[in-house]
Amino acid sequence: MIKGIDAKTRTDIRLPCKACRYEILSVNGDEPDQSLQRQGIIENISKGGLRFATSRRFELEDRITAKIILNDGRSQETFGRICYCNEDRENGGYTYGFSIITGFIRSRLSSDHA
Repeated sequence: MIKGIDAKTRTDIRLPCKACRYEILSVNGDEPDQSLQRQGIIENISKGGLRFATSRRFELEDRITAKIILNDGRSQETFGRICYCNEDRENGGYTYGFSIITGFIRSRLSSDHA
């Protein structure tokens, strides 16, 4: 595991978000390389952050601008940082925590999850 907060020991509530997606718009102010994975599925979401899995490698504290697409089709741009990383050895990827700095999720979580 990469040093940081272990997502398995977190105690605050995170809700699954079926069909919620993300798109990376910039990393540390730079547009991401087109050859790298830019989109994916959000595993869980809260007002202040989310968890996502990808084969792409990020560093702790990377600053990311992302578009979050909720399951009802609404979307919003948000800016945040990578706050933890867990290596997924079974699938050869990583699971990241994304802590929102600006652009907090505006919707009621209970209506965004099914």
